[in-house]
Amino acid sequence: MTRQAFRRLAIPFFCLAALAGADQDTAQASNVNIRKLAYLIPNLFGPQGLVLPNPTHEAHFQSAFQSNFGPFNTAIAIQLTSLPIPSPASGFTYQFDKSTGAYTRSAQSFGPILAERAETIGKDKFYFGFSFQNFRFTSLDGVDLTNVPSVFQHSVVDNIEYRKDIITTENQLDIRLGQFTGFFTYGVTDRIDVSVAIPLITARLDAISNATVRRIGTANEPDIHFFGTTGDRTRQTFANSGSASGIGDVIVRAKGNLLRRENFGIAAGLDVRLPTGDPYDFLGSGAVGLRPFVAVSGRTGRLAPHVNVAYQWNDSSVLAGDVRTGRKGHLPNIFQWTAGADYGITQRLTFAFDVLGQSFNSQRVVRTRFQAANNSQWPQVEFRDGTINQVNGSVGMKINAWDRLLVSFNVLFRMNDAGLRADVVPLIGLSYTF
Repeated sequence: MTRQAFRRLAIPFFCLAALAGADQDTAQASNVNIRKLAYLIPNLFGPQGLVLPNPTHEAHFQSAFQSNFGPFNTAIAIQLTSLPIPSPASGFTYQFDKSTGAYTRSAQSFGPILAERAETIGKDKFYFGFSFQNFRFTSLDGVDLTNVPSVFQHSVVDNIEYRKDIITTENQLDIRLGQFTGFFTYGVTDRIDVSVAIPLITARLDAISNATVRRIGTANEPDIHFFGTTGDRTRQTFANSGSASGIGDVIVRAKGNLLRRENFGIAAGLDVRLPTGDPYDFLGSGAVGLRPFVAVSGRTGRLAPHVNVAYQWNDSSVLAGDVRTGRKGHLPNIFQWTAGADYGITQRLTFAFDVLGQSFNSQRVVRTRFQAANNSQWPQVEFRDGTINQVNGSVGMKINAWDRLLVSFNVLFRMNDAGLRADVVPLIGLSYTF
């Protein structure tokens, strides 16, 4: 493929990214629709919070679960900045052989799936692929998202008996992200590649809260704090849900080979993440990101070990601030590492495994207990600053189905509970090298 042909292919992708970015700026500058996903929890009990219907008494209850939902939004934003994207490095890598004057394959395996190896694709080679991953998040810092307890206190707390009442809630969150990613890589020279990854995201959030009035100070006065007008007025269920789909954050990459030996190599690169996805609908992070990385890989027979180290710098995003006011906060910077290997079982089948880790400072969710005025205790969650160290495992395979067409299968699984986690993330992908 000539460079002119590459430019003709690349221009539409960059135009798409630019248009998405412009649309995003317009969305943030306008009056954001409160039905967007980032508003579902803050408005779960209504825009004014949990207000009971007594017309003669302002029964306004507050909780960190609703008023400080920022840590949940930030946790989702962090995932959006670091969702594993299949490596844009081709499974077929080529090196110029001076003795023959032609390009020959430089590796006997098809490479890792979620990691990088040092080899570059080769001058004027073109690689295109797509993949699909499905994330269903089940826990946040070890707290089961189907059972997030929270206690609401009266907005004014003193020794007046009716203000001793509390409302306990049992909350269920269902957060799902589907990620369809198209990517291509072009070998500018024998040692330099450029890549673009364009994700299409589908996001869904369902929230249910079962609330109960605990009449600690008004046991004999049921007409002060209550839900509704009939039946059991101490209980009520609140629900909110929504879904969205669209382009996510586009990633542009440049990668160069620094050292190349017969069985060893070192490469360095830079990922630039563009805020092209709508953060209010959890389609993007809402922040520019820069991710310099180093990839070291080697070969011994059919086994090819590799190590990656990266540092991701993130700008400010509304998801790390306050979506209700539009105030932005700084998304945490992330240190990332990957270690693993791929093994060429046959000429058409490669097995790959990796351990992926990342570390960042953010607010953690911690289970605690609330002690009411009558000394009864109720479970709740609190948010505390801390360091989050996430570790995932990855196993998969690449199959050379035909010519230079590769089919990839992979499973990402969590190895600890830190942060927002999905138990298992399946991946399927196709790629072709021209």
